[in-house]
Amino acid sequence: MFNNLNFKQYFYLLLAIIGGGFTFYMVMLGTIANEGNFVVMDFITSTWTANYYAKSLTMDFWTGAIAGTFFILVEGLRLKMKRVWLYLILTVFVAYAFSFPMFLFMREHYLKSLKKKHNIE
Repeated sequence: MFNNLNFKQYFYLLLAIIGGGFTFYMVMLGTIANEGNFVVMDFITSTWTANYYAKSLTMDFWTGAIAGTFFILVEGLRLKMKRVWLYLILTVFVAYAFSFPMFLFMREHYLKSLKKKHNIE
């Protein structure tokens, strides 16, 4: 019954939606707080100057983002997935919290199609 459902794949999709949605929501709140202006330098420096807790989260994010971006490139090229570069663009212009889970979702889809193509269970 559940053989055709790939829970892992749709969990990644859910994370992409949540990650992209919450990131967008927080940026919109920041834009509203700045009277409709998105101030790039405020966005960047707030994570480094607020306090040591914010700095800790920033370092945690950047370490994970660099490792995840490396994984996207290596794994995408290894599997010969199309448009791997798109996830890097999504990271910069949408959010890493969206692009990495979306890559994982598409990777699962790609692996599933390979298995189907080669009749592997």
